Amino acid sequence: MMKNNSYEYDVALSFAGENRAYVEEVANSLRIKGIKVFYDLFEEANLWGKNLYEHLSEIYQSKARYTVMFISGFYNQKLWTNHERVSMQARAFQESREYILPARFDDTEIPGILKTVGYIDLKDKTPEELATLIQKKVTKDQTFFRKKWSKLSTMVSAKPFIFSLKVSDEKGVNIKNANVVLVADNSTYLEGITDEKGLAHFIIRTRKVYTVLISHPEYPAVLFKEVNPKEDIAVTVEKNNSSGSAIINKSGQIPAISGKLEPLLKQTKGFELYADNIAIEGGKQQPYEFELNKSISLEDNGGNVIHLTFRFFQGRIALVDYSKHKPL
Repeated sequence: MMKNNSYEYDVALSFAGENRAYVEEVANSLRIKGIKVFYDLFEEANLWGKNLYEHLSEIYQSKARYTVMFISGFYNQKLWTNHERVSMQARAFQESREYILPARFDDTEIPGILKTVGYIDLKDKTPEELATLIQKKVTKDQTFFRKKWSKLSTMVSAKPFIFSLKVSDEKGVNIKNANVVLVADNSTYLEGITDEKGLAHFIIRTRKVYTVLISHPEYPAVLFKEVNPKEDIAVTVEKNNSSGSAIINKSGQIPAISGKLEPLLKQTKGFELYADNIAIEGGKQQPYEFELNKSISLEDNGGNVIHLTFRFFQGRIALVDYSKHKPL
């Protein structure tokens, strides 16, 4: 499940009250299509008690990816719509792409909206048809943005944002205390743990794509590559009673056995493993060379045996699966 987080709203709707019947149908259709839309009646509780002059200025100037301006004779006469228009145009002046999307009920001239700007004529568009056009515009923009944004992976983001990830099992039960690590291509990383709702949240301050690692002692490892944190993720994991997973940062322990593991990158190509008070493959010499996605057996001093598989290793972060066996 993906959704864009760079703006609070995909689109804001600016209109005169006399045109509300049409606009409300558009807003309802957009909501059904999964588009994040600012429409005043959807925000009644949120707007209650706020300084509307300041709040609406912020909405139309910085919190929406696009604004649809429903132009009519009524629109040009209203104090609030003119306030919204000024905020929109302040934003549009700073943008290198279209931000204001004009939709015309009639040919009323609006200050700052040039006749050469493309618009939608509402005389022959139903609310549902307009909502579909808006959806296409938003979707196309997000696709372009993701492709362009991924090339800017070394740039610092101008505005930090929240990336959220939800983990649940095949029955829809939220998984608490899953370890989540985001690893960037330069091997820097962010760590988090899911809460009782199965959610882990990260503050993203750089424009990078990440490899997402998820582990839990009762669930297998999960690995996603080239994840764009501008889009939240929902992950479903199928439980396996005989296996679990873990994330090792430099060194760490596996819940099923005692002792400590320390995987390392070899100076030449490949990986090697040190294990403290743990026998590798029946007592092979350490460091032991291992390969990704190839199982190795470990036994601790209590006779506990597991089969361990490294799924990912970059920098000092490793993701492993393990299957548990009872002592002989």
